[in-house]
Order: sequence, then structure tokens, then C-alpha cells
Amino acid sequence: MKCVLYISKALKSFRTDDLKHLSTTSTINNQKKGISGYLYFENNCFLQYMEGEANIIDEMVDKISHDERHELLALIEKKDLTKRRFPDWGMKNIAELMFNNSTIETTIIQTMSIFGENHLNISKNTQDELFKLMDDLAKVSQKA
Repeated sequence: MKCVLYISKALKSFRTDDLKHLSTTSTINNQKKGISGYLYFENNCFLQYMEGEANIIDEMVDKISHDERHELLALIEKKDLTKRRFPDWGMKNIAELMFNNSTIETTIIQTMSIFGENHLNISKNTQDELFKLMDDLAKVSQKA
């Protein structure tokens, strides 16, 4: 299995209804493809984590990178995922999350934004730390 974590900047306005629709559609499509993950929206930025079979994740990343609704700022991946972080989620409800500002998501977005906006490579150590933050987020979210 493989996982990716990325941030992107919205190129259009997203209202609450738009985000609910995006969440519902993503959940349905991702469940059909065996993808689980986490989607968060804050300050016009998307934070998304996806996990699943490598070829399907690669297809999704290609589709996302060509989506004109947002601009991909930074992406990291891990190819040797042995256990899902979000096994029961096709995609967490983004509309709920946009009102529940979390320090973990903010830290990930800010860190990845610095690298992405400055066109810098994210070191292996930093990538590992970002994935550890996703581990923490998975633990917190499962209690919610």
C-alpha cells in the first residue's frame, strides 16, 4: 500500500455546501476504489491524506494535479504503508472539520506551505515527522 499527503491552494471560493458535496462525492468514489483518508480545509488550503493500493493512489494524484479548482503546493508519499491510518473513512467530513480548527492540521499546512511556496524539497526527516503528525491526527480523530 501507499499513502500521500498533500496541500493545495483553492483557486475558487468554496462555500459550506460546496465542501459538503465534495466530501460526499469523495467518500463514495474513494470507497469504490478502496481509498481511505482524511480531508481538511482551512484558510483556502486543502490538506489531504490518502491511502490505498499504489496504482490507484498514483491515478488519484494525477487527477488531483490536473484539477483546475486548486493548485498543488506540496506532496509527499510513502510507498511501504503496512497499516491504514484511517481504515474506516472513505474521507472525513470536510464541512465538519473546517469549523474545528486543529493545531495538528495547521502545523502540517504551514510546514508544507513553506516548502511548497519556496519550491524546496521536503527532506526525508521532515517527511517522517509529517507522517508522524498524521499518526497523531488519526488517533485524535478516532476518538471524535
